[in-house]
Amino acid sequence: MDGAVASARPPLGTWDWLTETGGVLTAKERLALAPALVRTFGHFSLDRLRFAIRARPRHSFGADDLWPTHPDSQLARHAEEEARDLQSLAVVNHGYRTWVFGAALAKLDDSRLDPELFHAGSLLHDLGLEHIEPGQCFTRRSGQSAEAVAERSGLDRGEALEMMNGIAMHITPGLRRDESTLGFYLQAGAMADLAGLRAWQLPKELRARANQAYPREQVHEVLSRCWHAEAKAVRNGRAHFADKWGAFSRLVKWFPVA
Repeated sequence: MDGAVASARPPLGTWDWLTETGGVLTAKERLALAPALVRTFGHFSLDRLRFAIRARPRHSFGADDLWPTHPDSQLARHAEEEARDLQSLAVVNHGYRTWVFGAALAKLDDSRLDPELFHAGSLLHDLGLEHIEPGQCFTRRSGQSAEAVAERSGLDRGEALEMMNGIAMHITPGLRRDESTLGFYLQAGAMADLAGLRAWQLPKELRARANQAYPREQVHEVLSRCWHAEAKAVRNGRAHFADKWGAFSRLVKWFPVA
């Protein structure tokens, strides 16, 4: 009994799980994630159709209503410096659009986000993806960068862990809001930007404004290549799982942006 408790792994996708496992899934964990990946692919197909036929969102919010306010804080400044120093412009701008789209979707869902943590987490969530390390999930490096930024900015440990945990969890298929609100909207914003999930719910003016403010810089080609490299470097990691069974890097590469 004591041995079984001692050997139990932390909840899948969390920062503790990532630290303990490097992000490598067991066969049981891969099996548990399979239904969520299937559902995600179904949502993707439906939302691509909605996007293609220019379905109108079922709300009255305009771009100005949904555009987030840029935080004026040490955390925001340090996160932006870290992002620009260690990422290509394509990934930096993807981080900004993740922030815009994720914050907008949270408002549509009437969900509360910490605006500073979400802004910083958005800018840093994919930082590790351009610095591949075999056997270690890229979200570990992204989270470590967020941890360093949090320390420089004077955040308490709880706030730092909230951001690190959200970054760690954002690539987990089927992630729920109650598991990590920050991670849920990092995933939602990033998937709206790269694969079109829920993009039809965002006003066209908001998407156009985000693309003008933070140009795309061939992001689909850049991140498709990075994701494929990550999938090869961390066998049975979440990126490998999503690429093998969900063709994620190809979906990202082919998504038409409007």
